[in-house]
Amino acid sequence: MIKSKAAASPYLVWMVIFIVAPLLIVAYYAFTDASGNFTLENIMAIGRYSSVFARSLLLAAEATVICLVLAFPVGYFLSRLRASKQHIMLMLVMLPMWMNFLLRTYAWMSLLENNGIINTVLGFFGLGPFRMINTAGAVVLGMVYNYLPYMILPLYTAMTKIDNSI
Repeated sequence: MIKSKAAASPYLVWMVIFIVAPLLIVAYYAFTDASGNFTLENIMAIGRYSSVFARSLLLAAEATVICLVLAFPVGYFLSRLRASKQHIMLMLVMLPMWMNFLLRTYAWMSLLENNGIINTVLGFFGLGPFRMINTAGAVVLGMVYNYLPYMILPLYTAMTKIDNSI
């Protein structure tokens, strides 16, 4: 076992390059104007975006509640299965996470766009086209789909430790 702190140096370099440097760049642009002079004007103007912040918090809260409502019964069900079936079901919960986050999001975009798969199928039955992409519902749907496993797994882990008699 290596007891030297030198073993952490690759991580420290990685952290400086990909965490500290971008934060410093953001801080530089936040406190300078177009000509590079120091200003607090950018920070003072942040109030213009309060409606965007509020809408983002509202969508995040909606997605969190939906994830909790969906994940609690799934986590409970998984925790009460026999061990042999738990492994298969856990794999099915984690399977979407094996694919890149961005690809999963783009897949939903191709499903929900105006000429997407869902509107094409609905058009075959004489329905639609419906505007589904770039709506608050699509944002919540994408967040729920992408983050639902991250709600299921901790709930499942906690519930497996609870005695069945309780």
